[in-house]
Parts: sequence; structure tokens; C-alpha cells
Amino acid sequence: MTVTRKRSQGQRLLRHIRLLSEEGPMTTAELARHLDCQLQEVQRDRRLLRAEGHVIWQTEERPIRYGLQHPWRATISSPEPVRAVITHALLRLLHHHAPTPSRVYHEALIHLTEQLPLRLQAVLRRTLASPQGSTPRILETVAAAWCYGEAVEFLYQKPTESVPKWSVADIAFMEINRSNLDWYVFARRQGETKVKTFHLSRFQDARRLTAQLSPDLDFDPQAELDGAWGIIGGQQHCEICLRFTPEATPYVHYRRWPGQLEGERQDNGCYVLRLNAPLDRHNLPVEVMAWIRGWGPRVEVISPGWLRQQWLAEAREVGERYGL
Repeated sequence: MTVTRKRSQGQRLLRHIRLLSEEGPMTTAELARHLDCQLQEVQRDRRLLRAEGHVIWQTEERPIRYGLQHPWRATISSPEPVRAVITHALLRLLHHHAPTPSRVYHEALIHLTEQLPLRLQAVLRRTLASPQGSTPRILETVAAAWCYGEAVEFLYQKPTESVPKWSVADIAFMEINRSNLDWYVFARRQGETKVKTFHLSRFQDARRLTAQLSPDLDFDPQAELDGAWGIIGGQQHCEICLRFTPEATPYVHYRRWPGQLEGERQDNGCYVLRLNAPLDRHNLPVEVMAWIRGWGPRVEVISPGWLRQQWLAEAREVGERYGL
């Protein structure tokens, strides 16, 4: 074998490793197309990589797809089932959050998958989509600003305003909303005193201010978000009392809801739920109200009185608007 041929094979092996690591799982035909070589050469390279100690896994279903096990994978001789199922749940949430993942998302999915028992790995790898495109630039910018403690300048479009506005802010936290699985940024605008919530999808542009270091912000995610139904938390709450009809009771009483104070099943089959709901800047429990509306006529708002009146007014408006 000539020096040139050895160099060519060595370069192909490096590209082969990168493809299996970053783009995998891939079929032999897909690898041959990316490497611009014959199927037999891909198969020979795969045997060589395995002989050199690289752990190459493959799917059970056909066409067989191959991937490279990363060196950081934890060696688990007897994985705890509960830990494995929790990791599996994280994977599925990440999959729903980004059904067509970028390369960074794809690498995170692969990394989590490799923490699972082989039985679960085989199932999850069937759901892994090939990476499509790069990570959104604005997400990369905001993430870097938070990680490196830098201020960020961003152009933000409020839903109530027709023209977007530029702001400079320091980032306190980032969160995926449990309701819509979208990114939200908790940041304090410079010149203001309160940390506010911004929907990342409403960012039209962003840039890091690398010369401006962010101060340590007084933001406690547990205090602010643990009782939230989505991303609205904080210190302002109201106590809400709801009564569910007997047909809705089996779907409500079995679990504990965010901010729940108490729940009681009554003799007539109804279920009374009392909960503490966070208020938005207009002093309205908007996220809880969205959940209440989803129950339709199977729930009644008992208190507070002002919320009951709003709930009834909305019900009347639906009837009037659609001629019911």
C-alpha cells in the first residue's frame, strides 16, 4: 500500500468516526455515500475500527444502522430500573421538544441514550432522527451569554405591540415550559429591578455584549417556578376553589396538581380542589385558567368571587358569539 493510499484511508477513517459519532445512526450505504467510497470499504473500515477498540453498535431492524458509542458513556453493570426509566423520560421530553434536532440536540440525545440499558437503547434508537441544520443562532447566543455571565442585547416582539424593541439584559435562568415545551428566558433588563420572563421564540435578533459582565442576580428557581403551571411564578398568588363533576373526578383526584392545597372527594361524587395559583403582571391566574377552560362544563369555579365572575362571563361570551 502506497503512502498516499494509507493517508487517504486514514483520513477516511477519521471521517468515518465523525459520521458515526455526530450523524449516526447511519446505514452502510449512507456512509459510503458520505465517504465517497465503496460499500466494501465501509465494511472493512468498520472491522478495523472495532479491532482498534471503538465500540460500534447497530440497530436490530433492517436496514441496519450503525453508531459509535462515545467514550464518556458510564459503564453500568446492573443499571437501576428507576434511574433508567427517568433517563428515558428525559430523552422522550427532549425528543418532543426538538422532533427534528440540530447537531447539538442530536449529540445530547445520543449521550443520554448511552446511559440506558441495552434493551431500552434498542427501542430509543428507532426514534432518533438524523440531525437537520444547525442550532438556532439566537439560542446559541443567549445560552452563551448565560453560561459566560455576559449581558445580551436582543430585539423582542411583544404580542401586544406592533413594533419590536431592543433591550439589554442580564440572564438569570432559562427554562423549557412544561406546557408548550418551548424555551423561556428569565432576565433583568438593565435599569430595572425585577427579573422578567421572555419567550425565546419572540426574539428576532440577539448579540452578546462580551465586555459587560452580568452581576449575580437574586433569582431562586425553586421559589419562582416550582408552583407554576407553566412559566409564571413569583410571590403573587391567589387561592382558587374548584368543584369537578362526578364524571371528571376520576381524572382529577388521583394526582397532585401544582400548587395544590387540598382535595376532597364528596359524597355526591364531586371533587373539590383547592390550589394556590400564581398571578401574572395583570393579577390574573392565566395559566391555571387555561387548564380550567379545558374541562368545559365539568368544572365549576367556586372562589374567589372575581374569578368566578370572569369564568361565567367567558362562558356567556362563547354562547353569544356562536349563537348557542
